[in-house]
Amino acid sequence: MATPEHRLMNEIRAWCGEHDLICIRANVGRVRLIDGTYFDTGLPKGYPDLTVIGYGWIMFCETKIHPRKPTPEQLNFLAEMKKRGHKTLVAYNLNDFINGVSFH
Repeated sequence: MATPEHRLMNEIRAWCGEHDLICIRANVGRVRLIDGTYFDTGLPKGYPDLTVIGYGWIMFCETKIHPRKPTPEQLNFLAEMKKRGHKTLVAYNLNDFINGVSFH
């Protein structure tokens, strides 16, 4: 069963598909292997849930459901991307996301 956060990610991904945007879900995490060791996905710690690509721009989007908040690592990653000129967003619902991409 999908969590509310996964449902939000799927709503955003569907909206992007309807509006000619590429939306890539980053499945970040750590998995314990049978031998007891861990495997990291290879993405940097704090990498956001979604990478959205338009024509000439990229946006990094972390999805959350209230009252959850981004981790310090997530906020740091978003701040670094913003410093480099990319759009960043923490979306708590689909309208947050739509408003966040409305600048294009």
